[in-house]
Amino acid sequence: MKILIYHWNSYNQKDVEEAFVKTGNYITILERKTENIEEDMAYVYTVTDMLEQQKPDMLFSVNFFPVLAQACHETGIPYVCWNCDSPLLAMYNNAVFYNTNFIFTFDRSNYEEFKNLGVNHIYHLPLAANTEHFKNILKCNNTDIVLSKYDISFIGSMYENNSFDRIASSLPDYLCGYFDGALYAQLQVSGGNILEKLLTHDICRQLEEITDYRKSPDSFADIRTLFSTTVLGFKAASMQREFYLNSLAAYLQKTLSNKHKCFLHLFTGSNTDLLPFIKCHGKVDYNTEMPVIFRQSKINLNMTIPNIKTGIPLRVWDILSCGGFLMTDFRIELMDFFIPGEDIVVFEDAYELEDKAGFYLSHDTIRNKIAQNAYNKISKGHTCQNRIENILQTIQAYYPKR
Repeated sequence: MKILIYHWNSYNQKDVEEAFVKTGNYITILERKTENIEEDMAYVYTVTDMLEQQKPDMLFSVNFFPVLAQACHETGIPYVCWNCDSPLLAMYNNAVFYNTNFIFTFDRSNYEEFKNLGVNHIYHLPLAANTEHFKNILKCNNTDIVLSKYDISFIGSMYENNSFDRIASSLPDYLCGYFDGALYAQLQVSGGNILEKLLTHDICRQLEEITDYRKSPDSFADIRTLFSTTVLGFKAASMQREFYLNSLAAYLQKTLSNKHKCFLHLFTGSNTDLLPFIKCHGKVDYNTEMPVIFRQSKINLNMTIPNIKTGIPLRVWDILSCGGFLMTDFRIELMDFFIPGEDIVVFEDAYELEDKAGFYLSHDTIRNKIAQNAYNKISKGHTCQNRIENILQTIQAYYPKR
């Protein structure tokens, strides 16, 4: 197939492009960026002209872009996207209903939501990783890799510059107190998201009166969706990460200090002033440095942002694709692919995180076996190329001559 791919800086962009080539397709890259993913008619006309001239079999992007959907709708060319963020606010746009769209999303709850809204061509497709790419990175760095260099590692943002902290001082006392309670309640929930449900009709009405959310005319995202994700979701993630990391670091210092000095390592570009017992490092490169750290760590942590309700985030696939040992918080879709205690280790609160971390730090053979099981499973059936083959099969079922 002849495929035009919109290129932007998503983490898995290069992996997806490579997978399309490996599956025997000819790709060209749409490098020009849009100024506004929902409202940019000049860009729509530019892409429309390009589609009419090149006549590709489809236009593809990582994540849904309404302006790309509109251009494909105008030309009758299939627009295919694979969402790696959830929820993706751009999906709450009237362009999502075009019959030329073929939308793949990794979070099953997100798929069910839009299926129920009447979106025809929407499919559930988990994320994956490029095991060959990571293997090559690790091979190139083989002489520098010191196994078990880090006891426990977490790579990621602390989300300290979140919208909630910026607006909290301007909120009425009642609302601020209510949201504090909602955020605390969210921290007690394992593997789910209750924030949206806690935004009652009355709370939403008050938010509409005091906030100034600017939406495109074609957007149908309501204040409940907008506030629960862009404001409360990131604040909850910030609180969760700070609590889990500090609790685990204190446990390592207190409980394991007499047996073996263990440390929790954080690799981030965030401010770390509130993480006193953690060995903090700077931000690392996704493609070249991150895989090495995963491989060098006895335990790799994943903490999923509450906005992802059921799906498996990309970080899980990344860690396992490098042969890393994974401890992750719970999401129901993990059970569709992995067996806890055999492929991965799941924790549901800080106490379980501490207990299991202590156990696996002192049981090397069991830990290494679990990591190897997960790597074998991903390599055989959960690579980026496997997922692209699924996408192509779906498109070709509708357009058999392409």
